[in-house]
Amino acid sequence: MTKKILEAKEITHPDLYQILDLNEVTFKWDKVQGDWRKFADSQGINYKKLFDNMAENGMKHPVMVRKINELYRKWQAGGRRIIWAKLNGYTHIGAYVLTTQEQVDEIYAAQYDESYK
Repeated sequence: MTKKILEAKEITHPDLYQILDLNEVTFKWDKVQGDWRKFADSQGINYKKLFDNMAENGMKHPVMVRKINELYRKWQAGGRRIIWAKLNGYTHIGAYVLTTQEQVDEIYAAQYDESYK
């Protein structure tokens, strides 16, 4: 199988950056049955602007994850990017693998973009 990697364009913390297999990255929205977009619309999840931007420009920042029970779990930010990658046939994604809340806070402050909230 050929790897299709969604790499981040801006990597501010290269020491924490890894390319992860999307089969090993999970979070609550993985349990959604059926069409994720219909679910998101029914829940008022703002995703369309981000998805359109990613389709045109790729992924700006890595997602943030932590390793729990042999899986990488989204931590604070990145759920919609993970879903977009899975919906668009990517096999791997660029991520910061973090171990402390301080790391999360530092990276979140550096890359937060209000327009996609």
